[in-house]
Amino acid sequence: MSWRVLSLGVVHRSRAQLVAVLLVAGTACGQATPRGETRFDTALVNEQKRRIASFDSVVRSINTDSAYRLWQRTLVAPDAKLAQRDVECEYDHLMYRYGINAAGRAIRRMEDTLWRHADPALVTTLHERLRGESLAIGRGTCGPPPSERAPYWLQHWQVYDLPELPPSPTDSAPRDLPRR
Repeated sequence: MSWRVLSLGVVHRSRAQLVAVLLVAGTACGQATPRGETRFDTALVNEQKRRIASFDSVVRSINTDSAYRLWQRTLVAPDAKLAQRDVECEYDHLMYRYGINAAGRAIRRMEDTLWRHADPALVTTLHERLRGESLAIGRGTCGPPPSERAPYWLQHWQVYDLPELPPSPTDSAPRDLPRR
């Protein structure tokens, strides 16, 4: 994959990114795209859907159980800030191993259910105990990085969300249009 620089001054790596950049550039300049003239290359949209599905499957395979258990331990830890620093170190290790984007999404998924089964009083107390500045993390704080590392393509993989597609001529049900 090669880098190309457009006259707009934007760097892109794939046709799907180019389509997204051009769509944003057209609307950012105040030029509304006529509704009937917007067309998406079906092959590019399908490729982006496949990439999103692949990325999501990788994210689901990242094991965040250790971070989950560390957070649960912070609820009863004598020093909540030290326990929080252990969690942050685990986050750093996951991001080092899987890349910031994939690990970040996996961590957000884990945090969605983090306190579901915890005692609400303990969670409230923990939030109060964690107020203020967190402990600093330096080079040697978290120990050595994990020995295993994901391949380069995963470490730097960024999947962009698809723009909202206009209705297809083959759609059988009309979409509700926003009222003005």
